[in-house]
Amino acid sequence: MTPFPFLTGDLARGGTGLVPLGMPGRDAIPLANLMAQGAVDRLVGGMVQPLGGDSATPDRRAMLSLWSRYYFYTLIPPVVLTLMLAHRRLPLAAGDGAVLLKPDGLPEAIALPHGGDPCAAPRDPFDRFAPLMRDHLAPLIAHWSAEGKLSQKVLWANAAGYFAWIVREAAATPGIDPEAAFAGTAVVEATHLPDGSANPLHDPMHTLDGPAGPQRWRRTCCLLYRLPDRQECPYCPLLLRGGRCAGPNEPCCTDS
Repeated sequence: MTPFPFLTGDLARGGTGLVPLGMPGRDAIPLANLMAQGAVDRLVGGMVQPLGGDSATPDRRAMLSLWSRYYFYTLIPPVVLTLMLAHRRLPLAAGDGAVLLKPDGLPEAIALPHGGDPCAAPRDPFDRFAPLMRDHLAPLIAHWSAEGKLSQKVLWANAAGYFAWIVREAAATPGIDPEAAFAGTAVVEATHLPDGSANPLHDPMHTLDGPAGPQRWRRTCCLLYRLPDRQECPYCPLLLRGGRCAGPNEPCCTDS
């Protein structure tokens, strides 16, 4: 699978998950279908079901969270590096592209209708990432949350984790334009958007002092511990509250 030709050099650090739409021999699911009625059931139902555990039916919300993490991991790193470093206006509207799936039902690549156009770097960091946040992530997350009965906080935290990771990777790379890296860092560190509302891509981790010194913790649980044979991750916020929740709908699993 051949990515867009601009994903070379420093931009290749984000992976090769952006490809042209209409690649021969590949079936692609239009992104508009991911916002259609029944989309969540189709996505979760198409995944290879995890084995183990006491239940024959894995938790639907946890499966959706897992699928979203693969989707965001495929999409966000190359998009963020392109918006930060290449100053390209990508066609990221959620209804314009498609997703290519692996045999296990998880995302392999995001197909865009074209490679975008060069543009001047926006001065405001949020303007730079608006095509990703406003045009792509927001409508998808809103639909998945409503249909999957999974808090938007969980889905945005999954997205924010990959956003913060690739921004920090870029900032630590020798030779990267400091001003470009600052744009990403500014978004990660901002608690609010310019309009005063909460910034959903604010750093999903925070640092607390513990017996062994400062430790990073997620602000919101991703629910993957609900899948068979999984435990809480080492930075799960539930561990700060004595371990996993007892039932399926506790506030501690979705609000943090």
